[in-house]
Amino acid sequence: MNLSTRQQISCSAAACRFTARRRRCFSGFLHAAVFGWLFLIPAIAIAGPVYLPQSANLTYGDVTHGQRVLSASSNPAAAAADVVRGQGRSTNGTVPSLGAGLEYGNMQEIFNAIDEIALLFKPSDPGAGGDAPGQNPGSKPDDGLDISDIIDLLDPDIQQALNDLAKEVLTQAALLAVIKTEGYGKAFASADAPFVIGRELMGGAWTFGLNWSGTSKAFGVVQNVQFDSDTALSQLEKIFNLQPSDPPQEFDLSGDIVVKVDPANNSASLSFTNDSSIVTKASRTTEINMGYSRQVWKGHAGSLLLGARLRALLMELSRLSVRFGDITDSDELFDSIRNSKFESDNEMSIDVGALWVAGNYQIGIQFTSLNEPDFKFPGVDLTPYKDSGIIEFLQRDRKYVMERQAKLEASLFSNDRRWSANLGLDTNEVPDPMGDKFQWLTLSGGYATESWWLPGARIGYRKNLAGSRLGYLGAGVTVIKIVNIDVSSTLDTVTINGNKLPRGLMASVGIQIAW
Repeated sequence: MNLSTRQQISCSAAACRFTARRRRCFSGFLHAAVFGWLFLIPAIAIAGPVYLPQSANLTYGDVTHGQRVLSASSNPAAAAADVVRGQGRSTNGTVPSLGAGLEYGNMQEIFNAIDEIALLFKPSDPGAGGDAPGQNPGSKPDDGLDISDIIDLLDPDIQQALNDLAKEVLTQAALLAVIKTEGYGKAFASADAPFVIGRELMGGAWTFGLNWSGTSKAFGVVQNVQFDSDTALSQLEKIFNLQPSDPPQEFDLSGDIVVKVDPANNSASLSFTNDSSIVTKASRTTEINMGYSRQVWKGHAGSLLLGARLRALLMELSRLSVRFGDITDSDELFDSIRNSKFESDNEMSIDVGALWVAGNYQIGIQFTSLNEPDFKFPGVDLTPYKDSGIIEFLQRDRKYVMERQAKLEASLFSNDRRWSANLGLDTNEVPDPMGDKFQWLTLSGGYATESWWLPGARIGYRKNLAGSRLGYLGAGVTVIKIVNIDVSSTLDTVTINGNKLPRGLMASVGIQIAW
């Protein structure tokens, strides 16, 4: 075979194509998530999701901070606590709110790092005596391919071919590895409308609520690359020994790399058959809930309150999986996401809670999703897949269980209850519909006012002890007595197109109305 064919097989063209494709993957993760979010928004019809607390609770955390009827959005016993604090006065009201957010992996910096890693597999320049020592051993990653082990066995053209191939395969392997741990883009939104009937009916306080939440995510699932340099060397030598009269043939270079050669036309093409894929998921949940709480014991030290909440969950779920090697057009991918069908699944869930309310403090506990309802995403087409691990994951990923969770809370108040300090802790991690784990620890403090002119203010820090393990710093204000505006941002940043941005950002606006 002549030099032009060898240059084709040297994979420089494939490397260019893959570089462009991985850049599209970077944009694809973010755009697929955001596109899915915009796709969800028109479906908004109306207890908040684990990934996005409602209104002022975005800053305060999942605690009963006693800011009028807003308490009812947390512990099922909170409405009765409002009645006790009001000493029998009516605490009827509602707190409609809207919230949204984005979160994504550190993709741009990862791709820059891959470019640097790939350069480590280029052989070093020849020494003074004309020797070609190959790669500098000090620069080779522990799991890298040692080019120097085989480079002296080849003629110059085959040396270049294998060098470029190794660089391409190891870049592919590095990309898949980081996508497995960092590659994702996620968007979420919610709308909440809790109602509290604070007058005692049947001995306690009643709550009713409508909640809508939607989330979408694009992430990578990885089949590890197993590249064997000896196999690649043997197959490359066979390719270079082909004659123009030989028929078209395929050569497996290991690492899921196949070279198709047509000696008569002096052409060759390289393809990756790896099952690594981009998966997109979306959920839309409409919740209708009803709760009852009451004081069950009162003493000089404080009062004990218990509550329960029944939730009807109407979920719509969608899922799509596409192999990286099958993505030829990002527009086509987005069309597939947009045309994904949602399947409905409806269940009931039960929450219970307890609060101990004293003069300057209160402590509480609640248990959510006691019955642990489960839901199923649509199946995906497994026909293109051959890797058992990927197939098993895609089958397992179809089921979502709303797992049981225990939440602890504690608050300290000034004598006039204007100032507060709060602690919230989830005792165990639970998944959201996308499969991400959440276990929040929240520290917060705030000043509440009844003035129409002087705004209330609050600040808080929340940390996800599971899953992404991201920390969010939040702040909020209550203006003209009824409007809550809260924002929360991660301390971790990501570089996108040269701009440093937070990896996660949430915002919520709510209006609290009491009568």
